[in-house]
Amino acid sequence: MSPSNKVATSAYLELARHLAPNIRFGDNEPFLPSRIGVTVFTEPSPSPSASHAITLGSGIAKVIEYAIWWDWDIQHLYELEHIWLHLDAENSVVAVEASAHGGVYSMALPDGTLPLEEGRVTLFSAPGKHAFTATADAQRAVAADITLACRDLAGSGAILINDMFGEALHGFTAEDHRAVKRHLQSRAFLPSFQFHQRVDLSTVDFTSWTELVAWIPGRVKAVLADVRAQQPLLKAVFLDSGDTLVNEATEVFDAKGYVIEAGLIPGALEMIDALTREGYRLALVADGRVRSFATILGGHGIEPHFHTQVISEAEGCEKPDRRMFEKAMHSLGLGPDDADAIVMVGNHLERDIGGANKLGIISIWQSWSKKRSHIPEFAHEVPRYTIRTPGELPALLEEIELAMARASQNPALPLPDIKLRQTA
Repeated sequence: MSPSNKVATSAYLELARHLAPNIRFGDNEPFLPSRIGVTVFTEPSPSPSASHAITLGSGIAKVIEYAIWWDWDIQHLYELEHIWLHLDAENSVVAVEASAHGGVYSMALPDGTLPLEEGRVTLFSAPGKHAFTATADAQRAVAADITLACRDLAGSGAILINDMFGEALHGFTAEDHRAVKRHLQSRAFLPSFQFHQRVDLSTVDFTSWTELVAWIPGRVKAVLADVRAQQPLLKAVFLDSGDTLVNEATEVFDAKGYVIEAGLIPGALEMIDALTREGYRLALVADGRVRSFATILGGHGIEPHFHTQVISEAEGCEKPDRRMFEKAMHSLGLGPDDADAIVMVGNHLERDIGGANKLGIISIWQSWSKKRSHIPEFAHEVPRYTIRTPGELPALLEEIELAMARASQNPALPLPDIKLRQTA
């Protein structure tokens, strides 16, 4: 590999800027490129920034590679796409390639000519996703897939960890990924396939690829730090046990009154696993005997998922006593000011819902069991949200966090109601 393939000289950077393409974006595209890393090839060589072998065909004197950096793709934190200009000995563009969804494609108009506007290479960027095509019609042909990515699948990739940056980008927590996911979900949009928004890449910050690749890890961590500082998340999920996780009708007691066996409610184990994968901090807040919970929850493999356990026998009080909830908050390093970012999930209107409501904790009543009353006796026992089964909880928590995110973006708006699961 020649030195020019490793470091873009000032002359090559100037040439790359002079020939830099224009990019047409959808009219409501929220994410524009912020930096470009340049490599210039004067002999065949593997790209240092993409899975692409650079060849110099007949009449090609050099190839300019533009590694184009975005802080955001609608599905994940950061994006890197590429354009390659193939130049003749006079530095005229004779062919163009560009990346799209991990592949490399020739960029030409239907008649085989170069995609030029006013003498400049001009490509079209997929809304939210940034994959390149030579025409707007090529983007419109896959509009259904792009729309799905920009709406229902927004944030699905969280923090992108690929092979190139895997070693430099490590140590992210499940909560980090969830914060990025919520950040992007709250920015989901219906993409426009009118491409009047144009960015001249020559106006974007230029550097060599060597400098760009050294900058990227720090940039990703800085963007994540901004998200974590701004993105509201639930700080804890308090869970009852009986008829919330455990089916009380299946409990078997020994002679001393300890539960020695019990089955879980269908979907409870899967719900716990899902919340753990998403990085929620879980607290058991339950009335009963310590040894019984250790036997039941330990036997089903649930106990290790709890960051803390507050059990009435150990505390000397039962819900709705505020000390039960306050102990759980204190154990997680939380206080009264955090109550509106905590949820309490339980089956008992008086103990779980009433106790949570009095402290300003978000109350979620699980109505699966018919053992106890489904009618609140007092106003403070009315739950804010209702679910039927454990399996509904992860989706509800997502909806609550999205409502929090949207409210934080526009503080003048009240926190939106979530009607599907909110009780009257």
